[in-house]
Amino acid sequence: MLETRRAPVRCANQAGDDQAAGLRRLFGTRPPRWLPVLLANGREGTHGAWLARLARSFLAQGDRTLVVDAARAQVASALGLRLRFDLQHALDGDCVPQAACVQASEGLWVVPAARGLEAIDRATDAARRFESGLQALAQEVDCVLLVLPEAGRAGQRAALSALAGPHGYDNALLAIGGGAAAPARCLEAMSAAMGAVDIDTFHLLFQDMDTASAGRLFPRLAAVAARELGARVADGGRVADPDAMLRLVRAVRCRPASSRARTTAARHSEAAENRF
Repeated sequence: MLETRRAPVRCANQAGDDQAAGLRRLFGTRPPRWLPVLLANGREGTHGAWLARLARSFLAQGDRTLVVDAARAQVASALGLRLRFDLQHALDGDCVPQAACVQASEGLWVVPAARGLEAIDRATDAARRFESGLQALAQEVDCVLLVLPEAGRAGQRAALSALAGPHGYDNALLAIGGGAAAPARCLEAMSAAMGAVDIDTFHLLFQDMDTASAGRLFPRLAAVAARELGARVADGGRVADPDAMLRLVRAVRCRPASSRARTTAARHSEAAENRF
């Protein structure tokens, strides 16, 4: 069970949550949706505010949401949280896994995971432990936002592959900034992600640009991505537009994972309970 800010303290609705979790395990209802969020603007630490809005939009649609910040995007800070532990502390045995999760509100948690992601490239068993740790923390949520650093950064490909199972992802979000380098960064990010795992649709999110600029850039990117990469893209809107974020969440949620993908995710979740 994901805990509140102080790990030993249990939520007031603990009994109801435990019962709901037990029913999910007993009847095999859908596991959490894993949604990669790829960053491609070269500016670490500038994403926390809009990612917090995105997470709250999922929560507003009824999804208990876990944000895995593996990119130092400062999501916890944007939600007004102070952190003591991160996922690597849990993997090293310095704290229980739940202590690495910080609760922002009813149904919304954040776990910092940048150090855990970087460790994947330094140890042969790190990818397995990273996967097991996150699967264990995600057992009782509906949506996991996996925020990953820019293409080429340590551990990104390994994390995408480890958490996707054999069937990939139905959707991925890709945030890009303005400037002349934006198209190249976007295509590089898509190419790197597609080299690691199958992704059905990239939803492009535009940061630091107005509506007109985003409207001009999207069709160009969509055409090049389809021609050069065979990638399917959708316009996710500007991250500064709350209405666009809400429309994006509704679009992503209305595309359920395939039955094979659900079975695979459920099997991974059950295995994580025994390994972590």
